[in-house]
Amino acid sequence: MIAGSCIVDGTDIGTLGAFIEQDGSDDFLSFPDRRTPDQNDWAEHDGLDVDLSDLSFDAKKVTVNYVMIANDETTFKRNLNAFKTMHFATGYRSVFVKEFNRTFHLRFVGFANYSHKGGLAKSGKKTGKITVEYNMDDPLQFFTPAIDTPISTRTTLSYVTLNGIDLSRFGIVVRDIYSTVLRPHSAKARLERKINDVSGVIADTGIIPSRQGRQITIECVMMAGTLSEFMTNYNALFNNLRIIKPVKLGITRTATMIQCYYSKMSGLKKETPFSRKIKMSFNLILQEVTLMQLLRLLSSQRGLIVTEDYNYIELNY
Repeated sequence: MIAGSCIVDGTDIGTLGAFIEQDGSDDFLSFPDRRTPDQNDWAEHDGLDVDLSDLSFDAKKVTVNYVMIANDETTFKRNLNAFKTMHFATGYRSVFVKEFNRTFHLRFVGFANYSHKGGLAKSGKKTGKITVEYNMDDPLQFFTPAIDTPISTRTTLSYVTLNGIDLSRFGIVVRDIYSTVLRPHSAKARLERKINDVSGVIADTGIIPSRQGRQITIECVMMAGTLSEFMTNYNALFNNLRIIKPVKLGITRTATMIQCYYSKMSGLKKETPFSRKIKMSFNLILQEVTLMQLLRLLSSQRGLIVTEDYNYIELNY
């Protein structure tokens, strides 16, 4: 146990014989999910028509795996009780994680799991593994909006660009994108009619079917030489995704530019402890969109609409 590796509300949990398991801190780093923007999936048009002007994110669940070790029953029970008591307090828990050199403000949700080795009555080492669930009510606390330019000096291009920036500039190696970006579009549902006394259906096949918007998955490995470099690149990546206009995803080898918006991140995993080498993998999930920018209004047969103030607007001009 390294002193100061994790401090909860001013208490170094190392003094309780506890520490965060090697892969138990991954959730701190994951991007929050974007709330689904207003959208229409028009049957007669390709893709999704999306309003990106409203940008917000869901609160984030953070699961942390702790390990507690003591050499005797008395010490173990005392430390475990202290660990439980510090969580059942008012307000948010302030959790400093030395590995990331960051303090997180989290709401305690509960103890999701506990496993024990070493018994209690018999002599010898006691080990408890504690899974704690928190909620990060402010999911943007990890990020600095002003940082939007990556600083990686990787020379090997990924041939995938984000708003004109090759992902290698963020320290990213792309493991796969072609499995989704080359996948042909599915067709939108056609109008069908089912008649009770006739088998099968009658479908409208007289028009060319519209294409559905695709979900694009970018499988990434991100590396950095220092924690400072990682934090800059990671902030820049998120800030290039959290915008109120389409994210421009460029595929160099196919000379295509796809308009999309960031939806969520999945599968984040530190490949090694950051104290040894900064390397982690994750998937970025982007939703392909088509911005038609059409003004669609419902009106009466006379071409008039009424406002909330009961004023009429004439659409015939």
